[in-house]
Amino acid sequence: MPELVFFRRGEEVLRFHLQTNRVVIGRGEQSDVVIPDPAISRQQVALVRAGAGYAVEDLSGSGTLVCGAARADGPLGDGEDITLGQWRAIFRDQTTADTDAASTRIGTRTELKPDAETARTLPAQLRVVHGGRDEVFRIGASPLTLGKDADNTVVLEDRFLSGKHLRITRRDALFHVADLASTNGTWLGGARVWEVEVPFHTTFTAGSAQLSIEPVPPRGTSQRAIFHGIIGSDPSIAQLTEMIRRVAASNAAVTVLGESGTGKELVAQALHADSPRQERPFIPINCAAISRELIESELFGHEKGAFTGAQSIRRGAFEEADGGTLFLDEIGELPLELQAKLLRALESGEIKRVGAARPSHVDVRVVCATNRDLLARVQEGHFREDLYYRLCVVPLHLPPLRSRRADIPALANHFLERFAPAGQQVCFTPAAIAKLQSHAWPGNIRELRNVVHRALLLRTGLMLDAPDLTFDSERVAASPGQPGGAGYVPGMGLEELLAKAERQIVEGALRRYNNNRERVARELKVARSTLFKKLKDWGMTRQEETDTA
Repeated sequence: MPELVFFRRGEEVLRFHLQTNRVVIGRGEQSDVVIPDPAISRQQVALVRAGAGYAVEDLSGSGTLVCGAARADGPLGDGEDITLGQWRAIFRDQTTADTDAASTRIGTRTELKPDAETARTLPAQLRVVHGGRDEVFRIGASPLTLGKDADNTVVLEDRFLSGKHLRITRRDALFHVADLASTNGTWLGGARVWEVEVPFHTTFTAGSAQLSIEPVPPRGTSQRAIFHGIIGSDPSIAQLTEMIRRVAASNAAVTVLGESGTGKELVAQALHADSPRQERPFIPINCAAISRELIESELFGHEKGAFTGAQSIRRGAFEEADGGTLFLDEIGELPLELQAKLLRALESGEIKRVGAARPSHVDVRVVCATNRDLLARVQEGHFREDLYYRLCVVPLHLPPLRSRRADIPALANHFLERFAPAGQQVCFTPAAIAKLQSHAWPGNIRELRNVVHRALLLRTGLMLDAPDLTFDSERVAASPGQPGGAGYVPGMGLEELLAKAERQIVEGALRRYNNNRERVARELKVARSTLFKKLKDWGMTRQEETDTA
């Protein structure tokens, strides 16, 4: 069967089977193939059946580029291309789905497409990724419909979906996808489609849902479990997601505890998304990234003229999150003098802007997170005991990545799909997966994300092998003069080496704590004035800070 293969900026985005005598291409919605590109006409070109082949017929009046030359009409040969703005369509007189052992893109992997006889007998399913959930629905002999109405096979609450949005009908080895005159359309790649036949492993979108047609995996094959973006099948993750489901509907304060990089904010987002407050705002605040002078205004807002620079009234995070969820990350770094005001807001729902005469009431569910031992902070006198018990009504503990190594392949493939360039089919070798599972992961999931992203940027082929994976600990050890490395640089004296190492340590701490000087001074156990003097000597202060000092 003849087909058009559409490319955009060198990436394949759509294959369209030519089944009728006339196919119109343009950017107007009445075209058979809609190309969203302002450089082409609403009806740019038509492909008309001519004997055993097809011919082009320009509809724009200014000619259509075929093989780089403007053409008004004429026959279209196998392999000739049509330029459509930033798009390019290549004509094939026989669809590649009819050839043996054709390959197809499956996310970021390349797999062998089953031949027609095998594909006819494979049971099929529709994978629906929507609102943080990943669900599958069996595609049987009867058509499968998707939309907001209750009588659909797949019912999704999505404001961008129509009541009856699309229908999928199986036709032997192929699947007929028909858009049911929806408002926002069904999209394959970057093109809107009305009717199209697609093979297994085709991914398209409807509303904010991503839909994939795939074979049902054999029994015993594990599938990646996703709950509002939380990936993993380890028992600790299953227990965590079950706790989230149980407490999400309540207004109880939740504190998420775990090492840095374990995904504490993702858990807070899952609590919000699974709660009755999901349609209201989710406001995150990093208590360690805001200076002591500004954090009260960030949380509670201020009145005009409350302090120098307060040019207008400003709503704080509590007011922004009214009716929704406020996420306070690094709660252990909240200054002691503000903890009493936070406790009052939690107890009574009363907040008071800086400079305001009267308090106001808000309805906010508070979720906190910290990588510190809050009880130890209480014993040291840096955290109020009454606030600790008010925040830790429901503590959720996140396991470090090193304790759930079985989830590493699923997480790594997730980041591979997220960062791999569209149209490039990249996968891990078994040796690469083994190397990932053997690493200690002191930076947890954040470190894994960086390792996969770096490997994709520096790779030399479509397979990510063990040598392509580099860890931060290896790079530090390999760098002369770095703390933890060999440290010796020929030609430099001991004092110079120590000064170099000291600066690298301070710079690393500043990056880790988002340039929060007070936090860095506390972590390095030096006086703030000492740290500021060193930064001034290194030329790492702004002019206004120097003037103030």
